[in-house]
Amino acid sequence: MPCKQATLLIEQQNAGEIPFFQKIRLRLHLMICKWCRAYNRKVHAMESMMKKIFTQDAPEKFSKNELELFKDKLKDKLK
Repeated sequence: MPCKQATLLIEQQNAGEIPFFQKIRLRLHLMICKWCRAYNRKVHAMESMMKKIFTQDAPEKFSKNELELFKDKLKDKLK
């Protein structure tokens, strides 16, 4: 399997499920190719970092008073 196909399978596996036969071929390729193994590790690391960033509850950045003040100023400018 060429590396180009292996990286595509890594991305597909990360996005969802790949067929059993393709999964076996990918595992065999990853055992042999150090470049694709490194790519696989980086993809998984980036995915876990992104999950941490996007699943954290975002703190409320503005108070209710600030939002009301902003709305009032916006209404005044629109008049």
